Amino acid sequence: MIYEYNGSNLADGLYYFYASWNSRCNVLAERITKLNLEFSNLTIYKVNTTKYANMKKEYQITKMPSYLLIENQKVIGRKEGNLDYFTLKKWLSERI
Repeated sequence: MIYEYNGSNLADGLYYFYASWNSRCNVLAERITKLNLEFSNLTIYKVNTTKYANMKKEYQITKMPSYLLIENQKVIGRKEGNLDYFTLKKWLSERI
């Protein structure tokens, strides 16, 4: 499932940090949809960094988009920037 992050406590899943004003992030959102189909057991949370700037700062998000894999409220993986679908798929496959 894909959810828009709402400020609650971090649950296990992939957190996709994006900026709504960034056209590259909007185009890359399609990759998130494909990942959701490929990894049906993975919950994906889209985090709007404009709305949750404090979370962006806390997790030191410096590039858009960025991806954090969270387990037990800890970051177990991080990827940043414009990554193609196959790179993201391989990265996730190695961690979940």
